[in-house]
Parts: sequence; structure tokens; C-alpha cells
Amino acid sequence: MTAIPKSRFPWMLLAASLLTAVSFAARADGSHDVLPVGHVHGPLSVMVLGSGGPMAFAQGRASAGYLIFVDGTPRILMDMGGGTFKSLAMSGANIHTVDLMLISHMHIDHQSDVPALVKTIYFHARQAHAFRTAPIHFFGPGANGIPFPASVFPNAAGVAQYPSTSAYINGLFNIDTGLDRYVNIFTRAISGGVFRYTVSDIPAPPPPLVGKQSISTIYDQGGLVVKAIAVVHGPAPAVAFRIEYKGHSIVYSGDTDSQTDNMVRIAQGADLLIYDTSITDTLPNGPNDAVFFTLHTTPTRMGQVAAAAGVRHLLLSHLTPITAPRLKEVKRLIRDQGFDGKVSAAQDLEVLNLEGREGVESDWNPDD
Repeated sequence: MTAIPKSRFPWMLLAASLLTAVSFAARADGSHDVLPVGHVHGPLSVMVLGSGGPMAFAQGRASAGYLIFVDGTPRILMDMGGGTFKSLAMSGANIHTVDLMLISHMHIDHQSDVPALVKTIYFHARQAHAFRTAPIHFFGPGANGIPFPASVFPNAAGVAQYPSTSAYINGLFNIDTGLDRYVNIFTRAISGGVFRYTVSDIPAPPPPLVGKQSISTIYDQGGLVVKAIAVVHGPAPAVAFRIEYKGHSIVYSGDTDSQTDNMVRIAQGADLLIYDTSITDTLPNGPNDAVFFTLHTTPTRMGQVAAAAGVRHLLLSHLTPITAPRLKEVKRLIRDQGFDGKVSAAQDLEVLNLEGREGVESDWNPDD
């Protein structure tokens, strides 16, 4: 294949990012001649849109976000943190076929790009000459009612710290009261389609009750199955997801300290387990940093979960300035718990395909 001259690359990449089909273009460094979407194949694939956490740092990772392909077609967006919009543009994928949006919890680094990606769906539909009428289905945790502490916020006593997913989505898009209610007319004005949505809250009670929750099937159509279970993430209602299709499975922890066995249960036999990798066993260790260990999973606990669940491939994601430079230590601690499957660190725009007996194959990584 003839490489595209570097002088023509920027405008070619911009154009290619809007195409529905696989698009070809050279990267600025010349190391790849196919956009990430061109490496998607097989029955079930995940593209990492964001492998970072809530803090911007020099590695330039977007916050949490994943695009799931079913038989090569984009179907699911799973968390949509800051920067996932740009990653999607760079990927070359057209997402007018996405019908499921899964939100693990209501922290900004997992949902801030929801409006931008919803709007993109209809621009992509316009680009593909596919006037969209199918609804977008949102799923995420319900409210758990944990209030702000009255001793700190006396004027907010009794006010819940987190809304339900339905309150959040309706707060954006409800045609009467939504902050972004203009989308209801805008999608028609640009000939992108009729904007419709549904939203479902997944039970996510306060931490003492989380371990008693059952795995629920929240979507089951055409062989594609999505399951969820509540997990502990401090006071935030949070859920983990499992996606199954044609005998393959992807599990995503969202953010959790994994103090219950819910992650072991939902990850049983998974081909790919994407895990919150924000802390080490001992870091951060500042005077007020104990809170992070009530929010996130240590590598030791991660290794215990992965080994007990018998997963094939553990993907370390939601990386932070704490863990990104200490991946060797993180992997060693995981191995020390007896996990003998594959362990790798996620990169933005990485594509992982699940197919055949080979399990998970990483077909494109920007660091290759």
C-alpha cells in the first residue's frame, strides 16, 4: 500500500474519521497505515476510547470509555468520560448504529462526554445517509440515597450525593426540562434522525447491601446479552457490566474497591476483564489518602478476583499518575495472587478482538 504523504495527513484523517466503512490513512509517525476501526474483526471486539482516570496528565489518556463492536458493527458505548469524543474521532468509527449506552457510575470521568457522543450519533447517521429512528437505550445505577454529611454541609442535610442514571439522562434530554433538550429538534433539523431514548436504573444500594445483590440481565436481543451487578465505590452507586455474544464475554468493573465477591461472580470465565487500576497496594499514601482505598481496587485484590473468576485476559485500565509508571509492580502483585492468565495495560485506541480458540487478540495498539 502506498503511504499518504505527511503533508496531506491532517485533512485526510479528518475526512476519514467520518466514514462508515474502514478507512485508510497514514499516522503522523508513519507507523500504521490503517485507522483503528480497520483492525476490528470477529464476532465481539472492544476499542479502548479512554484508559485514563479523572486527572489530566502528560501521557494524554482520555478518561474511561469503551466502544463495543458486534460482528464488526458498533453497538455499545460503555462509559463516556472526558476525551472519549476525540478518541472516537481518531478511531475512524461511525457510531450511528450504537443503541446501548452503559454508564458504570455518576462520576465526571465516566459520563462527561455523554451529550457530545449522543449528538455525534446523529451526525454520523447523516454522514451515512441513514436517518435514525431507533431509540438509544441508557443503563446505569439507580440512586442509593446516601446524603451529604450534615456536619460538613448543614444546609444540604438529607440531600443525596448522587442522582440516579434516569435523573441524569432526563436532566440532559427531557424535552420539557432537559439542559440539552434542543437535541430533540436538532437531530431532525440536520436530517440525522428522530431522537428517542429510554433509560433504566440498575439497583445499586448502599455498600452494606451491595454484596447481597444478584446479577441481572438488562438486555437480551439477537444473541447479544448484557448483564450487570452493583459494586462498591464509596458512597457512589456503581455497577459492573458483562457483555456476552456468540460464546465470548467482556466484563468491565467500572470503579470499585472490590470489597465484595460481586466482581468474582460477574467475571466468571470471562474472556476479557477490564479492571479499575487507579492505586497500588500502598499508594497514594498522603495524610488524607485513605479515601482512595475505599474507592478503588488494589492490585493484590485484583489478582485475587481474576484468579478466582478464571478470566483469560486481564486488561489494566483507568490508569493514573500513580499506576501508569508502576505497571511492573502492579503486574507482579497480580501474579503473586496466582493469576496465570494474560495481563496487559490498556492504551487509548487499542482494539481487542474476541474470536475462536485464541481468546483475546490485541490487533492494534498505538505503542506497537
